[in-house]
Amino acid sequence: MSNPELSPSNELAPYAFDRATNTACVGTKDGLTLYTGSAIQEWCIGDVPHVRSYILAIITDAVLRHFEEKHQKDPIAMNGFFLHKSEVAPTVVAIQDLKTSRKGYCLVKAMLFQPKDKTTVLTSADDFDPELYKEKVHVIFTMGNMDGEEGVTHFHEPYQAPDRSIMEPYEYFFMGDYVEALLQKVVTDDESGRGAPVFNQSIKFKDGRDTDFKAIPYWCDMFIPPPVMLGEETLGGRVWCPTMQLEVQFKRRPACKEVISSIVAPHIINNRFDASGGIWDLDGNLIALTRHQCLIVPWSRNSKKDPSKL
Repeated sequence: MSNPELSPSNELAPYAFDRATNTACVGTKDGLTLYTGSAIQEWCIGDVPHVRSYILAIITDAVLRHFEEKHQKDPIAMNGFFLHKSEVAPTVVAIQDLKTSRKGYCLVKAMLFQPKDKTTVLTSADDFDPELYKEKVHVIFTMGNMDGEEGVTHFHEPYQAPDRSIMEPYEYFFMGDYVEALLQKVVTDDESGRGAPVFNQSIKFKDGRDTDFKAIPYWCDMFIPPPVMLGEETLGGRVWCPTMQLEVQFKRRPACKEVISSIVAPHIINNRFDASGGIWDLDGNLIALTRHQCLIVPWSRNSKKDPSKL
Protein backbone atom coordinates (compact mmCIF):
# COMPACT_ATOMS: atom_id res chain seq x y z
CA MET A 1 0.00 0.00 0.00
CA SER A 2 1.26 3.47 -0.82
CA ASN A 3 2.00 6.10 1.82
CA PRO A 4 0.04 9.22 0.83
CA GLU A 5 0.69 10.74 4.26
CA LEU A 6 4.35 11.17 3.29
CA SER A 7 3.68 13.05 0.06
CA PRO A 8 6.35 15.78 -0.15
CA SER A 9 4.05 18.69 -0.95
CA ASN A 10 0.62 19.81 0.17
CA GLU A 11 -0.12 21.18 -3.29
CA LEU A 12 0.85 17.92 -5.01
CA ALA A 13 -0.89 15.60 -2.57
CA PRO A 14 -3.75 13.81 -4.34
CA TYR A 15 -6.10 13.71 -1.34
CA ALA A 16 -7.76 16.52 0.61
CA PHE A 17 -6.74 15.09 4.00
CA ASP A 18 -3.06 15.22 3.05
CA ARG A 19 -3.29 18.69 1.57
CA ALA A 20 -4.64 19.80 4.97
CA THR A 21 -2.19 17.85 7.16
CA ASN A 22 1.15 17.43 5.38
CA THR A 23 4.21 18.97 7.03
CA ALA A 24 7.74 19.77 5.90
CA CYS A 25 10.98 19.66 7.88
CA VAL A 26 12.80 23.01 8.14
CA GLY A 27 15.74 21.78 10.22
CA THR A 28 16.83 21.36 13.81
CA LYS A 29 17.53 23.82 16.61
CA ASP A 30 18.38 23.30 20.29
CA GLY A 31 17.63 19.60 20.16
CA LEU A 32 14.28 20.06 18.38
CA THR A 33 13.45 18.91 14.86
CA LEU A 34 10.95 21.37 13.39
CA TYR A 35 8.17 20.67 10.88
CA THR A 36 5.90 23.34 9.42
CA GLY A 37 2.30 23.05 8.30
CA SER A 38 -0.97 24.93 8.52
CA ALA A 39 -4.42 24.58 10.11
CA ILE A 40 -6.91 25.63 7.45
CA GLN A 41 -10.50 26.91 7.56
CA GLU A 42 -11.99 24.05 5.54
CA TRP A 43 -11.24 21.61 8.37
CA CYS A 44 -12.88 23.64 11.13
CA ILE A 45 -15.74 22.63 13.40
CA GLY A 46 -17.54 25.79 14.37
CA ASP A 47 -14.94 28.55 14.45
CA VAL A 48 -12.15 26.22 15.59
CA PRO A 49 -9.96 23.80 13.61
CA HIS A 50 -11.01 20.29 14.55
CA VAL A 51 -8.36 20.31 17.27
CA ARG A 52 -8.83 16.77 18.50
CA SER A 53 -8.32 14.84 15.31
CA TYR A 54 -7.34 17.21 12.51
CA ILE A 55 -4.62 18.86 14.57
CA LEU A 56 -3.44 15.46 15.83
CA ALA A 57 -3.13 14.33 12.22
CA ILE A 58 -0.78 17.26 11.50
CA ILE A 59 1.35 16.23 14.48
CA THR A 60 1.27 12.55 13.47
CA ASP A 61 2.39 13.46 9.97
CA ALA A 62 5.47 15.19 11.40
CA VAL A 63 6.27 12.22 13.67
CA LEU A 64 5.94 9.74 10.79
CA ARG A 65 8.36 11.87 8.77
CA HIS A 66 10.73 12.02 11.74
CA PHE A 67 10.90 8.21 11.78
CA GLU A 68 10.69 7.63 8.02
CA GLU A 69 14.30 6.43 7.74
CA LYS A 70 14.41 4.68 11.12
CA HIS A 71 13.59 1.12 12.16
CA GLN A 72 10.69 2.31 14.34
CA LYS A 73 8.28 3.34 11.58
CA ASP A 74 5.08 2.32 13.35
CA PRO A 75 3.28 4.35 16.03
CA ILE A 76 2.50 2.13 19.02
CA ALA A 77 0.77 4.68 21.24
CA MET A 78 0.15 8.39 21.54
CA ASN A 79 -1.00 10.48 24.50
CA GLY A 80 -2.12 14.01 23.65
CA PHE A 81 -2.89 16.95 25.92
CA PHE A 82 -4.77 19.97 24.58
CA LEU A 83 -3.38 23.09 26.22
CA HIS A 84 -5.01 25.91 24.26
CA LYS A 85 -7.57 26.29 21.49
CA SER A 86 -6.01 25.97 18.04
CA GLU A 87 -6.61 28.57 15.33
CA VAL A 88 -6.66 28.89 11.56
CA ALA A 89 -2.98 29.72 11.26
CA PRO A 90 0.44 28.27 10.43
CA THR A 91 1.71 25.45 12.65
CA VAL A 92 5.12 24.32 13.84
CA VAL A 93 5.58 20.81 15.22
CA ALA A 94 8.70 20.54 17.38
CA ILE A 95 9.88 16.99 18.01
CA GLN A 96 12.31 16.03 20.77
CA ASP A 97 13.70 12.52 21.21
CA LEU A 98 13.14 11.25 24.75
CA LYS A 99 14.28 7.63 24.40
CA THR A 100 16.16 6.25 21.42
CA SER A 101 16.93 2.66 20.53
CA ARG A 102 18.44 0.79 17.61
CA LYS A 103 15.68 -1.85 17.39
CA GLY A 104 13.51 -1.33 20.49
CA TYR A 105 10.75 1.11 21.25
CA CYS A 106 11.41 4.85 21.12
CA LEU A 107 9.72 7.79 22.80
CA VAL A 108 9.39 11.29 21.38
CA LYS A 109 7.72 14.47 22.52
CA ALA A 110 5.83 16.36 19.80
CA MET A 111 4.66 19.90 20.53
CA LEU A 112 2.40 21.84 18.19
CA PHE A 113 3.02 25.60 18.24
CA GLN A 114 1.19 28.40 16.48
CA PRO A 115 2.62 31.90 16.01
CA LYS A 116 1.25 34.76 18.09
CA ASP A 117 1.36 36.76 14.85
CA LYS A 118 -0.73 34.62 12.50
CA THR A 119 1.11 35.95 9.45
CA THR A 120 4.39 34.37 10.59
CA VAL A 121 5.49 31.42 8.43
CA LEU A 122 8.64 29.62 9.57
CA THR A 123 11.00 28.76 6.70
CA SER A 124 14.18 27.97 8.62
CA ALA A 125 14.81 26.36 11.99
CA ASP A 126 17.33 29.11 12.75
CA ASP A 127 14.44 31.61 12.85
CA PHE A 128 12.39 29.68 15.43
CA ASP A 129 11.94 31.73 18.60
CA PRO A 130 9.66 30.02 21.16
CA GLU A 131 8.77 33.42 22.62
CA LEU A 132 6.94 34.24 19.39
CA TYR A 133 4.80 31.08 19.54
CA LYS A 134 2.22 29.50 21.82
CA GLU A 135 2.12 25.76 22.43
CA LYS A 136 -1.36 24.41 21.70
CA VAL A 137 -1.02 20.59 21.88
CA HIS A 138 1.51 18.38 23.65
CA VAL A 139 1.83 14.72 22.58
CA ILE A 140 4.02 11.80 23.66
CA PHE A 141 4.49 9.08 21.02
CA THR A 142 5.75 5.54 21.49
CA MET A 143 7.25 4.31 18.21
CA GLY A 144 8.23 0.76 17.26
CA ASN A 145 8.20 -1.77 14.45
CA MET A 146 5.21 -4.11 14.42
CA ASP A 147 7.09 -6.67 12.33
CA GLY A 148 9.23 -7.38 15.39
CA GLU A 149 6.32 -7.92 17.78
CA GLU A 150 5.52 -11.57 18.53
CA GLY A 151 4.36 -13.71 21.45
CA VAL A 152 1.17 -14.38 23.40
CA THR A 153 -2.14 -13.14 21.98
CA HIS A 154 -5.25 -13.50 24.16
CA PHE A 155 -8.54 -11.63 24.39
CA HIS A 156 -10.70 -11.33 27.52
CA GLU A 157 -14.00 -9.51 27.17
CA PRO A 158 -12.64 -7.27 24.40
CA TYR A 159 -14.46 -4.38 22.79
CA GLN A 160 -16.73 -5.61 20.00
CA ALA A 161 -17.15 -4.01 16.58
CA PRO A 162 -20.72 -2.73 16.05
CA ASP A 163 -23.01 -4.18 13.39
CA ARG A 164 -22.57 -2.20 10.18
CA SER A 165 -25.69 -3.75 8.61
CA ILE A 166 -28.03 -1.80 10.91
CA MET A 167 -26.40 1.56 10.24
CA GLU A 168 -27.92 4.27 8.05
CA PRO A 169 -26.28 6.93 5.83
CA TYR A 170 -25.34 10.04 7.76
CA GLU A 171 -23.88 13.32 6.52
CA TYR A 172 -21.79 15.35 8.95
CA PHE A 173 -22.69 19.05 8.94
CA PHE A 174 -18.98 19.75 9.44
CA MET A 175 -16.56 17.62 7.41
CA GLY A 176 -19.39 16.36 5.21
CA ASP A 177 -17.43 17.35 2.10
CA TYR A 178 -14.58 15.08 3.11
CA VAL A 179 -16.02 12.02 4.85
CA GLU A 180 -18.79 9.53 4.14
CA ALA A 181 -20.42 7.80 7.09
CA LEU A 182 -23.01 5.29 8.20
CA LEU A 183 -24.46 5.76 11.67
CA GLN A 184 -26.38 3.64 14.13
CA LYS A 185 -28.62 6.57 14.91
CA VAL A 186 -30.24 5.45 18.17
CA VAL A 187 -28.74 3.27 20.85
CA THR A 188 -31.49 2.95 23.47
CA ASP A 189 -31.04 2.78 27.20
CA ASP A 190 -32.97 -0.37 28.17
CA GLU A 191 -34.32 1.12 31.38
CA SER A 192 -35.49 4.56 30.34
CA GLY A 193 -35.97 4.15 26.60
CA ARG A 194 -33.93 7.32 26.02
CA GLY A 195 -30.78 7.59 23.96
CA ALA A 196 -27.66 6.15 25.56
CA PRO A 197 -24.16 7.76 25.46
CA VAL A 198 -22.95 5.37 22.76
CA PHE A 199 -21.83 6.27 19.24
CA ASN A 200 -21.40 3.62 16.53
CA GLN A 201 -20.46 4.41 12.95
CA SER A 202 -18.67 3.32 9.80
CA ILE A 203 -16.63 6.01 8.06
CA LYS A 204 -14.22 6.63 5.19
CA PHE A 205 -12.78 9.48 3.13
CA LYS A 206 -15.05 10.55 0.26
CA ASP A 207 -12.17 10.91 -2.20
CA GLY A 208 -11.06 7.30 -1.79
CA ARG A 209 -8.01 7.89 0.40
CA ASP A 210 -6.74 4.84 2.27
CA THR A 211 -6.83 4.66 6.04
CA ASP A 212 -3.24 4.71 7.28
CA PHE A 213 -1.47 5.54 10.53
CA LYS A 214 -2.01 9.29 10.07
CA ALA A 215 -5.73 8.76 9.63
CA ILE A 216 -6.15 6.62 12.75
CA PRO A 217 -6.02 9.50 15.30
CA TYR A 218 -8.49 11.33 13.05
CA TRP A 219 -10.94 8.42 13.02
CA CYS A 220 -10.44 7.86 16.75
CA ASP A 221 -11.95 11.27 17.40
CA MET A 222 -14.11 11.93 14.34
CA PHE A 223 -17.47 11.27 15.95
CA ILE A 224 -20.42 12.92 17.62
CA PRO A 225 -19.54 12.96 21.35
CA PRO A 226 -21.52 10.15 23.01
CA PRO A 227 -23.14 12.44 25.64
CA VAL A 228 -24.88 14.27 22.77
CA MET A 229 -26.86 11.08 22.16
CA LEU A 230 -28.63 11.73 25.48
CA GLY A 231 -30.48 14.62 23.83
CA GLU A 232 -30.59 18.38 24.37
CA GLU A 233 -33.30 18.09 27.03
CA THR A 234 -30.97 16.08 29.26
CA LEU A 235 -27.96 18.27 28.45
CA GLY A 236 -29.74 21.60 28.82
CA GLY A 237 -29.29 22.71 25.21
CA ARG A 238 -26.81 22.29 22.39
CA VAL A 239 -23.30 21.56 23.63
CA TRP A 240 -19.69 21.28 22.53
CA CYS A 241 -17.37 18.67 24.06
CA PRO A 242 -13.76 19.90 24.00
CA THR A 243 -11.09 17.26 24.59
CA MET A 244 -8.66 17.69 27.46
CA GLN A 245 -6.71 14.48 26.93
CA LEU A 246 -6.69 11.78 24.25
CA GLU A 247 -4.91 8.43 24.03
CA VAL A 248 -4.59 6.11 21.03
CA GLN A 249 -3.08 2.62 21.17
CA PHE A 250 -2.28 1.28 17.70
CA LYS A 251 -2.84 -2.49 17.44
CA ARG A 252 -2.08 -3.26 13.79
CA ARG A 253 -1.10 -1.59 10.54
CA PRO A 254 -4.28 -0.47 8.82
CA ALA A 255 -4.89 -1.84 5.33
CA CYS A 256 -8.34 -0.56 4.43
CA LYS A 257 -10.34 2.48 3.40
CA GLU A 258 -13.43 2.23 5.60
CA VAL A 259 -13.35 1.70 9.36
CA ILE A 260 -15.99 0.89 11.98
CA SER A 261 -15.87 2.65 15.33
CA SER A 262 -17.68 2.39 18.64
CA ILE A 263 -17.26 4.98 21.40
CA VAL A 264 -18.94 4.85 24.82
CA ALA A 265 -19.07 7.46 27.60
CA PRO A 266 -19.76 5.41 30.76
CA HIS A 267 -19.14 8.14 33.33
CA ILE A 268 -20.42 11.72 33.03
CA ILE A 269 -19.78 13.57 36.28
CA ASN A 270 -20.25 17.34 36.68
CA ASN A 271 -19.92 17.95 32.91
CA ARG A 272 -16.64 16.01 32.65
CA PHE A 273 -16.68 12.58 31.04
CA ASP A 274 -14.49 9.77 29.83
CA ALA A 275 -15.09 8.12 26.45
CA SER A 276 -13.40 4.99 25.18
CA GLY A 277 -13.74 2.52 22.36
CA GLY A 278 -12.15 0.98 19.30
CA ILE A 279 -11.57 1.16 15.57
CA TRP A 280 -11.94 -1.93 13.36
CA ASP A 281 -11.65 -2.76 9.68
CA LEU A 282 -14.65 -4.28 7.90
CA ASP A 283 -13.33 -7.79 8.61
CA GLY A 284 -13.54 -7.13 12.35
CA ASN A 285 -9.80 -6.76 12.91
CA LEU A 286 -9.02 -4.35 15.75
CA ILE A 287 -6.87 -1.47 14.48
CA ALA A 288 -6.72 0.84 17.50
CA LEU A 289 -8.11 1.58 20.94
CA THR A 290 -8.79 5.10 22.16
CA ARG A 291 -9.65 6.85 25.40
CA HIS A 292 -10.63 10.48 25.94
CA GLN A 293 -11.22 12.89 28.79
CA CYS A 294 -13.60 15.67 27.74
CA LEU A 295 -15.84 18.46 29.01
CA ILE A 296 -19.44 19.37 28.23
CA VAL A 297 -19.80 23.12 27.61
CA PRO A 298 -22.39 25.31 25.84
CA TRP A 299 -22.06 25.42 22.04
CA SER A 300 -21.58 29.19 22.25
CA ARG A 301 -18.06 28.50 23.55
CA ASN A 302 -17.14 27.16 20.11
CA SER A 303 -18.99 29.42 17.67
CA LYS A 304 -20.31 32.92 17.30
CA LYS A 305 -23.17 31.58 15.18
CA ASP A 306 -26.67 30.94 16.44
CA PRO A 307 -26.73 27.14 16.98
CA SER A 308 -30.35 26.95 15.86
CA LYS A 309 -29.23 27.98 12.39
CA LEU A 310 -26.53 25.32 12.04
